[in-house]
Amino acid sequence: MVLVVVAVLLVVGGASAAAASPIRQLTDSAAESLRPAWSPDGAKIAYQRSDNGDAFQVYVMDADGTNLRRLSAGNVDDRHPSWSPDGKTIAVDSGSSTLREIWLIDVASTHRAQVTRVGANASFPSWSPDGKRLAFYEYRGGAADLWTVGRDGSDPVQITRDLATEEAQQCTFACHSAAWSPRGGLLAYSSGDQTQVLLMPAAPGSAATAVSPQGEHAHFPTYLADGSLVYVSEHVTLDQSWTDIWALPPGSDTARTAVASRVQAQGPFELSPDGHKLLFSSPRNGSFEIYVVTLDAAGKAALAELTTAASSSAPSPTARTEAEQPLSWPGPFGASTPYLLGLVAVGLVGLGVELLVRARRMRP
Repeated sequence: MVLVVVAVLLVVGGASAAAASPIRQLTDSAAESLRPAWSPDGAKIAYQRSDNGDAFQVYVMDADGTNLRRLSAGNVDDRHPSWSPDGKTIAVDSGSSTLREIWLIDVASTHRAQVTRVGANASFPSWSPDGKRLAFYEYRGGAADLWTVGRDGSDPVQITRDLATEEAQQCTFACHSAAWSPRGGLLAYSSGDQTQVLLMPAAPGSAATAVSPQGEHAHFPTYLADGSLVYVSEHVTLDQSWTDIWALPPGSDTARTAVASRVQAQGPFELSPDGHKLLFSSPRNGSFEIYVVTLDAAGKAALAELTTAASSSAPSPTARTEAEQPLSWPGPFGASTPYLLGLVAVGLVGLGVELLVRARRMRP
C-alpha cells in the first residue's frame, strides 16, 4: 500500500513539475525532429523529421503541436524548410548527400516544383521579403558560396567567392540559411569558420562587414520584422557550455542587447514573428524534439536550467500519424523532486519494517 501511494505521488508530482515548466514540448515521435520554422503569421510550424535516422521529410503542424501533416511525398530527402512571405509555399533542399537542389512545395496541395538545376549541392534556401528570390548555398569543387535565384529558377547570381573551403577546413556544407533584411537589401550570414556574423548588400561584388565581436563563436543570424538582427554566440569550456542569444538594433554594429543568456541548448533558434516566443529542437528527452518557450522572465530562466523538464503539449496518440509512437509520461523532474525522493525513502523503510515483523511471526 505504501509503495502504491509513493508511486502515485511520483507520477502526480512529476506531471505537475512538467506542467509548470514554461518550455513546451510540441512533438513526441521518437524520431529526429529538427530545423523548426515559424509561418509568417506565427500560426503554424514546419520542420524536418527522420524516422530512420537517414532521409528527412517535411511536416507542418499548428503552433500548439496539433494537426500534424506531412508535406513531403514519396521517397525523398527534404531538409531545411523555409516559408514564403505569403505562407503558401515552403522551400526545401532535396536530393542526396552529393547532389541536392532547391524545391518549392505548395502547402495546400503538396505539389512540388524544382527551382535550381546546379548539378551540385544546393542547400539552405531562404526567401527575399517580396517572395521573388531565394538565397541558398552551393557547394562545388571544395568550396561553398552564397547565391540568389528567382523563384522560377531564373537569374542565378553568385554573392560570395570562396566563403568556405575544404582547404581551410571550414563549414563547406553550410550550417544555416542566410537571412534577408526586412526590405531585402541586405543579407546576413555566417563566416566560413562560423566565428562571425557577416552583413552585406544582396548584390555581387559588395564587401561584407562583420557585425559580431571578434573572439566569439557567432552564427545563426535571423531578422525580426522591426529590422533587428538576432544571432547566437556559443561558449564551450572544459567543464561547461552554453549559448547566448543577441539582438542588434537596425543601423547598429555594437549596441547589442541580450535576448536570452546562458541558454542550455544549441542553435539554431527561431523567433516567432512578434519576437515573443523561441522555437528550437533539442535531444533533452532522448531523441531530438521540437520545443517552444515564451521569452519572459520564467522562460529565460528555464532555458538557463540544464535539467528543466519541458511540459508536453504534443497531440494525443489518436491525433498523430501512423508512423509516430504513443506519448510517454513526463519524468519526475523539477522543484518537487527532493520531496518525492524523501517519500520514496520513507515508503521503502516502512516496507522493510513490515517485512521484518512478518518474518519474525513466521519463525517456528
